[in-house]
Amino acid sequence: MRYILLTICALACLTACDDDTKVCDVDVRTELRANFRYVLNNVEKDTTMPKVTLYAFGKEDDSIYSKDPTSGIQFSLDRTADSSRFYFQTDSTRIADTLIFRYRRQPHFVSAGCGFATYFTLDTVISTNNVIKSIQVRNHNVTTGNETNLTFHF
Repeated sequence: MRYILLTICALACLTACDDDTKVCDVDVRTELRANFRYVLNNVEKDTTMPKVTLYAFGKEDDSIYSKDPTSGIQFSLDRTADSSRFYFQTDSTRIADTLIFRYRRQPHFVSAGCGFATYFTLDTVISTNNVIKSIQVRNHNVTTGNETNLTFHF
């Protein structure tokens, strides 16, 4: 009887000390999100782009190419620099735009299992105006949330 009680106590101690820090069930990706708006006769409407090509300069192997029409896009900002430059083309027949984002980075503790995520505070958005007419900053804080940060006006 003593051994059974001792075994039960040992199992209870082991399960109480279970380490949940090895599992991360939270999304720690921080991506700048943008949607598209089209202005026609002073009326602004949500729009889709037919075939978007996007890549960060210097990282052309990581390009995003969408064959399907898309109404928005996500940018992965550089976690090791204070700015990122992107090649952005809305259609293969249109002239591409260059986008430059300048931001501040802050490490944000998520949990022991997930570690840190990098949060960004967007300071400046610079764009060529080949296809994009203007960019509206809707939210300067780029976090793990699913909020839209920018609106591209075409």
